[in-house]
Amino acid sequence: MLRSEILRLKAAKEYVRAPYAWPGGYPKALITADGGCLCVDCVRKEWRLIAAESFENTNCGFRVAGVDINWENPELYCDHCSVKIESAYGEDEPDVA
Repeated sequence: MLRSEILRLKAAKEYVRAPYAWPGGYPKALITADGGCLCVDCVRKEWRLIAAESFENTNCGFRVAGVDINWENPELYCDHCSVKIESAYGEDEPDVA
């Protein structure tokens, strides 16, 4: 296993433990190698597949590319369970009448 794979798995594990960035409390999302995003609940549930993909070099869609903050995308959804992933600044403000 390459050092980069180990670092990506470490980032995924840190995401499970702390799904919000500190300081600031910005919401994070896991990004897969095929461009998908996963919410923290799916990363917890599918951890075995995520880890196995790194060790076995398979391609089932759970290879970790990184973890990043969702700054301004209010339409970001988990590709596994379709739950909306919170954004830091992109939420629509309610109309005040």
